[in-house]
Amino acid sequence: MSRHIDAKALAALAVAGKRPVRSPDRARLLASAVRPGWEPWTERVAALWDVSPAQVRAEFGRAGSPREWEPSPVPRVDAFHLDGGPATAGADVGLVRIPDGYGFPLHGHSGTEEYVVLQGVMRFADGHREYPGDRVRHGDSVTHSYVAEGDVVVAIVMRGELTAP
Repeated sequence: MSRHIDAKALAALAVAGKRPVRSPDRARLLASAVRPGWEPWTERVAALWDVSPAQVRAEFGRAGSPREWEPSPVPRVDAFHLDGGPATAGADVGLVRIPDGYGFPLHGHSGTEEYVVLQGVMRFADGHREYPGDRVRHGDSVTHSYVAEGDVVVAIVMRGELTAP
């Protein structure tokens, strides 16, 4: 079977390739783009948040706007809140951003904390590290502290509240 390409169509494609193509949905597409470096963890975050991968990509895009973040109860730590799926009902769902070098204070949780590390490394007091792509679950009996190596961002589902040890 032979394929024909119309000469006029071919010429139009060649011209279009030399100038930017503007789409009315360009802003929406840019906003829905996955943040660089976070792409590999889209499926893990979708499972954590109980939403579709497309919803994760949209939230990652929204997280690119500084206006979407707010200060958390922990100084210097920012939070990005969103609605997760049915399995996350009653939980705090979103992203947490911890600045490079910040020592997150010793704390516990009155419920479970589950997260996927998206960027940076979390170095814990006992010496172990958690890296991008790690999915971690802490029960309510765990207390921990860590230092952010690089700006750390985690996708999180937290049930209950932070507690002091």
